[in-house]
Amino acid sequence: MRNRLSGTFVALLLASAAVAAAEDRLAVLEFFGRIGCGNCAAAGQAISTLQRQYAGRAVLLEYSYDAFLTGRQDRFWATGVTANFLPLVMVGSGSRTSSGSTAYEQVYRSMLNSELARPPRAAIDAWWRRNGSALRVYAVATNHGEEDLAAGREAALWVIGYENGRVGHTNTWVWTTVRWALPYDLAPGESVTATIDTPPVSGPDWSRMAALVLAEDRPSPGGAYDQLQAADAAPAALAAAPQRLAVGATQTTAEIELRGPHVLSWTATSDAAWLEA
Repeated sequence: MRNRLSGTFVALLLASAAVAAAEDRLAVLEFFGRIGCGNCAAAGQAISTLQRQYAGRAVLLEYSYDAFLTGRQDRFWATGVTANFLPLVMVGSGSRTSSGSTAYEQVYRSMLNSELARPPRAAIDAWWRRNGSALRVYAVATNHGEEDLAAGREAALWVIGYENGRVGHTNTWVWTTVRWALPYDLAPGESVTATIDTPPVSGPDWSRMAALVLAEDRPSPGGAYDQLQAADAAPAALAAAPQRLAVGATQTTAEIELRGPHVLSWTATSDAAWLEA
């Protein structure tokens, strides 16, 4: 929503939760392993390299296999793959998978490149803050596909709380996850707003915590899941761009954009007679 206020100085203050169309997919690689697993250690070295190389284009997450037997790990098994050895690795909620010993960096790079080549079917804006010993996430998801995102196809948002630190084999460590089912079918172009709390967590370094929001559905009943899009959540605050404006005789108006979660509000006032917001 754009509200224009006219006068000597015109400022555009945009605090709508509407989401612009996302052009690029954010790839998500999920790695399930154990601390004492040799294959997992070797895979972790490759993933640490890829974490640096794909920064901004992909989020590579490490899970304790034994702590996440249900939830995100279910997405691996839903593909129908039979795996006998750790680590279990998937991208796109299971669009591609790998398990056990392999040419780790080469295989995972191929998986990521394949995932990045797929157009996203949704856009997500998300913000997070600490809520006691849990994470609270504010998210807006928009259907950019050609079909409804339907509850009957298990359309949902996931919040994945992780630490940017070497707790396991890589530079990330997942502490908590939670699934938020879409409350109604989302038609193409339609958006849904959510406030999502994770279960409490114990042990993380909160100064290094982050939150990922992932949208997915299940195109075929009993089949594999599909990641529609993902977004790293920003701190829950209003951000202004640009932070400095210049106006004068030839440039009498300027615009500011404010972005932030839907739960925050704002006001604008002027302390100069010649300035109107």
